[in-house]
Formats: sequence, structure tokens, C-alpha cells
Amino acid sequence: MLQSSSWLLTQLLLFVVTAAVTHLVVSLGQTLLHYKLGHHPIGGTLFHNHINFHHTFYSKDHLVSQTYLGEGEGNNTPFFFIPVFLVGGCAYFLLPITLFVVMVIACAVSFYAHVYLDKEYHVQGSQLQRFAWFRKKQALHFVHHQHAKTNFAVIHFFWDRILGTYRNPQVSNTIAVRSFAQISKTLLSLFPIPDSVDLVHRCVSYLRSYR
Repeated sequence: MLQSSSWLLTQLLLFVVTAAVTHLVVSLGQTLLHYKLGHHPIGGTLFHNHINFHHTFYSKDHLVSQTYLGEGEGNNTPFFFIPVFLVGGCAYFLLPITLFVVMVIACAVSFYAHVYLDKEYHVQGSQLQRFAWFRKKQALHFVHHQHAKTNFAVIHFFWDRILGTYRNPQVSNTIAVRSFAQISKTLLSLFPIPDSVDLVHRCVSYLRSYR
């Protein structure tokens, strides 16, 4: 009985570790493909689709829409199945069948989660907005659409920290506040209007409240 329980715990641990590693590999793969192919001409069709469609639909001043744009022409999702099937084919010959099944299920769930969240980030009034973790990840993703060389991940942005491409949303807000304040001071020194001073200070305080 004791040996049976020990075996079950070992198997369960193997399943959990296999699922976790599979998810992290999918997450890393998405980040690297996005980084190296989605934003570099070497990516060919994937690069052109991503820039000409996704980043055109959702640009710096238009980050959300009533429904997700990009389901048809320019959809790059099928391209990500290629490395998934290649890795899965190799794993089939290397892993025991039980672990392979766990890997396939975890891969499918992770793949779906990446695609689903990437869409929900851009849907206005998404039901996931009520969750703080979603709003945080959405803000990080929006930074990517404002600064295309940063935040290539969709779920786990620690990959961007490792790659050196991470950018905190607060950095952009801080820079914007400082730039606005500097421009305001310059304009006021050139065109001193007493009533404008109070207005400028209110605007700066308002912007800082979002830092």
C-alpha cells in the first residue's frame, strides 16, 4: 500500500513537472518567434503579416476595438503550429506515452491561452478587465504596441527581462510627465500668462496620478 502511494505521488509529480515545463517552453517559443521573426524581415510572411496587419490594426493611438481584428487575412497563428508539431514529433519518440499525452494536453492549453489572451488584450470591455493580473499584463502588452522593440511575451514577461527587452509601463508615463512639464515650463518662459500656470500644474498633477 505504501509503495503504491509512493508510486502514485511520483507519477503525479512527473505529470505536474511535465505540464509546467511544456507551458514554459511554449511561452518561451512564442516570445522568441515574436521577437526574432515577427519584428525582423528575416521572418518573411510572418513579419509582414504582423507589422502590416496586427500592428496596423492596433497602433499607438488605437489599442482596442469592439471585436478583435485580425482573424482573417494576416493571421499568423497557423505559423506557430509548425514548431509545435516538430517538437511534439521528437517528444513522441523520447517520452513515455503517458508523459507524452500530458505534454500534448499542456501544450494545447498553453497555446490556446496565448492566443486567447492576445485577443482579449485588444477587446474593449473584456470580461477579464475585472482581474488585476489581466490589467497588468494588458498594460505590458500595450507598451509593446507603443514601443515595438520591447515586451514580446504575451503571458510571462520575465522572458523579456532575460532577453533585455522588458519595459515597464510606468517608465513611459514618467517620461511623458517629465516631457510635458519641461515643454510647459519652456512655453511659459516665452509667453508668461499668469492664469496658465495653475492650469499647467493641474495637468501635470493629473498625469502624475496615473504613474
